[in-house]
Amino acid sequence: MDVLTDVDEGRIAGLAERSEFFWLDLHAPSEEEFSRLGDMLGLHPMAMEDTREFGQRPKVDVYENHVLVVFYTASVAPSDAAPVATPLEVHVYVSGEFVVTVRQQACDLLDRLHETLGPQETEAEEHLVYRIFDTLTDAWYPVITAIETQVDQLEGEVFQRARREQLSRIYRLRQEVREHHRLLGEQRDRFLPAADAIRNLAGLSRGAKEYLRDVGDHLAQVTGEFYRQYEDLMSLAQTYYNANADRLNGTATRLTVVGTLFVLWTLITGFFGQNFGWLVRNISTRQDFLIFGLGTLVALTLLLGAVFWVKRRDWF
Repeated sequence: MDVLTDVDEGRIAGLAERSEFFWLDLHAPSEEEFSRLGDMLGLHPMAMEDTREFGQRPKVDVYENHVLVVFYTASVAPSDAAPVATPLEVHVYVSGEFVVTVRQQACDLLDRLHETLGPQETEAEEHLVYRIFDTLTDAWYPVITAIETQVDQLEGEVFQRARREQLSRIYRLRQEVREHHRLLGEQRDRFLPAADAIRNLAGLSRGAKEYLRDVGDHLAQVTGEFYRQYEDLMSLAQTYYNANADRLNGTATRLTVVGTLFVLWTLITGFFGQNFGWLVRNISTRQDFLIFGLGTLVALTLLLGAVFWVKRRDWF
């Protein structure tokens, strides 16, 4: 089985003449190059129009002798970058004689798969279709791990001390997870008819048809993981608000304690500041000031402080 990365007309014609299955992987092909390929392989004009435009949602189009699957994989961004991952759109043409993948962005996964499949000279046809879809699907697992790391980090920061910038990070991450979940949900649903259409293609060995079930299972797992992470981020946002409310309650409680002490001190100083005749006539020395003024103030403060200390677990 041959792996090609450019439109080599002579080589493609020779493979087609010998009925040898091949994989052609094109990275950002030119309009002229793609048109020549369509003429050689008999690709449907409507399918080619979708590939020229790109920016498609996950879909499957079934034609007379081939199937077009718009499939998404992903690449993880550098650490602490936003967004965490970037979806990569890949158009996969499958027939009984060839597989063609077209992408506008670089994809290391497919490049590495070239090296794995290139040296093989056996009948890799029965595994090739499966391995392409499986490789593209498994790229979502590192994305899940990277998002999980950020969620755990945010959770620890919120429990340590809730800050306003954390809420912005939670919302941005939740929006990204929601978009991934929506994209993968569509891809999972579209892949079921895609797998049926590929199974019905003439020329593919039975092994390729059976292996496609595994790709569907992986898509369901990935979609479920993104849904769980979305729920976790919803809960984390609520935890942020609860942590802020607890901190606000603690601040209000401390202010209440200080305010209560000031009310007590104001009451005592205000009482001894009255111009009652008895007070004016009998409390006039320094000793009277220390006993009745400061002594009463300190005693009641200590009494109120003792009450707060005893009730601290219930009130604070």
